[in-house]
Amino acid sequence: MQQERRTIGIFLVSQDKQLALDLDMVLESVNGLLNGNTDTPFDVPSDEECFPYCQLFAQACRYLRSQRQDKLPALFSRCFNSLATARQALSAGDRTLSPVECVLLDTRHEEPLDDDPFLPLTLQTPPTRPSPCSAMLLCEEKVLGKWMCRLGGNRLVRVPHSNPWQRRADILRLILDHLEHAHFSRMLARANQKADGQVTLAQQIHQLMSERWGNQWDFHFYTGSMVAGFIDSMKTLLQGTENRCLTGNNEHSLAVSALAGWQLYGRAYVIAMTSGMIDEARGTLANLKRAAAPGIIVCADSPETVWYPFQGTLDADGNGHAVIAARGLWHGFMRTPDDMPTCLASAFQALDERPAPTFVLATQNVLESQAKIPAIVVQRPSSQATTLSSAQCERLDHAVAAINHDNARVLWHCGRLTPDERSQVLRLAEKAGIALVDSIIHPGSVPAFREGVPVPNYLGPLSMYGFNRAVYEFLEAQNTSEEGTPWLFFLKGKVEQSATPYSEGKLKRNFRIGQVNCNKAHLSPFTLLGLDVRLTDFLNYLEPRLLVDDAVLHRRRANLEQLQKLPAAQPSDLIETMPMTPNYFFHQLGCLVVDLIESQGYRYTGVYDVGRCGLSALRNVARTDPGFSGWYGRALMGDGLMSLPYIALKNERNVLAFIGDGARAIAPNVEQRLVGSSIRGVAGRGGNVTVFYLSNGVLSMIQTYLDKRYTLNGCSQVNVPLTQWKEEPVEHAEDDVTVHRRVIRRFCPELLGEALMAPRRVNFFDVWLGHNSEGDGLSLISEGSWSRLRTHGE
Repeated sequence: MQQERRTIGIFLVSQDKQLALDLDMVLESVNGLLNGNTDTPFDVPSDEECFPYCQLFAQACRYLRSQRQDKLPALFSRCFNSLATARQALSAGDRTLSPVECVLLDTRHEEPLDDDPFLPLTLQTPPTRPSPCSAMLLCEEKVLGKWMCRLGGNRLVRVPHSNPWQRRADILRLILDHLEHAHFSRMLARANQKADGQVTLAQQIHQLMSERWGNQWDFHFYTGSMVAGFIDSMKTLLQGTENRCLTGNNEHSLAVSALAGWQLYGRAYVIAMTSGMIDEARGTLANLKRAAAPGIIVCADSPETVWYPFQGTLDADGNGHAVIAARGLWHGFMRTPDDMPTCLASAFQALDERPAPTFVLATQNVLESQAKIPAIVVQRPSSQATTLSSAQCERLDHAVAAINHDNARVLWHCGRLTPDERSQVLRLAEKAGIALVDSIIHPGSVPAFREGVPVPNYLGPLSMYGFNRAVYEFLEAQNTSEEGTPWLFFLKGKVEQSATPYSEGKLKRNFRIGQVNCNKAHLSPFTLLGLDVRLTDFLNYLEPRLLVDDAVLHRRRANLEQLQKLPAAQPSDLIETMPMTPNYFFHQLGCLVVDLIESQGYRYTGVYDVGRCGLSALRNVARTDPGFSGWYGRALMGDGLMSLPYIALKNERNVLAFIGDGARAIAPNVEQRLVGSSIRGVAGRGGNVTVFYLSNGVLSMIQTYLDKRYTLNGCSQVNVPLTQWKEEPVEHAEDDVTVHRRVIRRFCPELLGEALMAPRRVNFFDVWLGHNSEGDGLSLISEGSWSRLRTHGE
């Protein structure tokens, strides 16, 4: 009995009758070849105009003759005038339309609304065999770039050629490429014969991550040949969930996004990369470890048996795994699928015990394996309720007594806080007259404004750089005869070098240091009162015992009120020049943002890159919510900029980013990815993303150091080429989101106020500034200069 030939459907969605004729003519010719007719189609002229088509036809003839004749399919086509009629026909269940393996979609007469308009036309039963040539979108030239960006590499995009034989040659090539890929390639046929489903490693990691964090984790990937299958499986497993699948400009951007995700949104992560690119993550791996950010990094590697492997880390000259270990990070290497249960169990046990980047390295054999493995059992740490020891309670009583009775200034320096911790800190500080500060590594841990209302106890940031006048006066004020030495409490902090502008010796001499940190190893040697408890335990212990002496409370509140009245700017900061000084621009911007917060309910997440202008923004622009800082940990210039696409995608409120020209020059161009993320994220939800590129042509922090320490001009070593933009504003729309670009040379509150509040908008502002090294809390030295002295009447 003769076996029935397989049929393959090719759909055309178009109102162009010539295009329909082209498809019919090509299919008639290819079906002739599939039926053994090798004659050239009778209607093909012999002139040079159809030369490419005739040559392709001859090649197709030779190729199809080499295939087994019982395996050759038959092709049929259907043409629809619109997407709606095509979908209706498919949904009606007409079996004569299946299976459809190729779709040509003409968008010149109907603009599809879906990001991928092919999905409703190809998801059918019985299952089809898709290929990279299964879908071709035809469009006008003016929207070619949009569709190329939107559809990616698995969809072909064409502007129809005016010559019919060029169009027909392209269709012929499409059909033959698809047949070869989906039906005749022996290597791909073996791949198709493998069991359906996802690779085992992806399934296991997905399950173990979901058990711990539910949908509170993201998958970050940068593709490579060895990890491509793992990435595809992870994306399939996460499809339709709240877990995000994100890529970036490079591997470094993946690590930065994971750091921002943990610090801003409490999201864990899985990162996929190849071993050759481990070093591309830069010092952000150390920052992830420092932040105790929990996640798995899946990394392809080659076995030791390969002689000098391409991109491998293990060879006779070096051991890349030892580099990971030297960073203090856990790693395991799976050479065969049999290693998977033990390695993953150990990896997740290490992750549970000590949250940090946790490396799972694997060979290609492991990464592509779909073998069943035994259930993975991980010994989870017990989560017993905290019981405070008598020694801890004694030290807590000491802290309570100091807060209630010491006639001294008290300041809480706040690290990264949870929303509940933040609320409790604000409540207790107000009740006890305690000054609050955030820092350059955790900006907005406590805000200047809460629900549009100023936080009366908040003074500003306290760090090595970027402290403001109120903080400076609080710390430098001389103690009166009846006043005790000030208390500085560091909540969830290490009292690291970046925390204050003071040396260790001066901290110990001039202040009493209290520290709340559950890790005993992080209690500093100059801490007077070390509280090795969780911040929640400290706050819960303090709250029912908080009863500050009336006289002490009155004096503290009076001091805070006096500090709040200090002018934010000195006279020299108010001088308007062109180019503007950073002091002038950020003072004016700070006033504008306060007005928007109080009058229009403006809220934003700040992003601060490393550099002088990022510090100026931290110091002068009031925060409403926690922000992300490139100053965290290693202070890697460019981290703030690289984090923006992820933050714009995830954030629920406006994003305000401050990027110096040094950071802009060191990082790849993320603008296209940022606009795309904003469209799908905060701007698409009605919010706003504003990027201030702060340009003065120098690496300002280094030049400031040279200005203050040496009689040197940094000259070429600190120069950064300025990016020249057109003076006229440029504006265009993408998917109902406006992208606005402008050069700012003068401060215009009306223009910037409108820009910051405009919904569904992405702003790029190039702000030209002149370098100076005075003020803005750049150092204790600068605060002692003549222009920083108090004016009469302050």
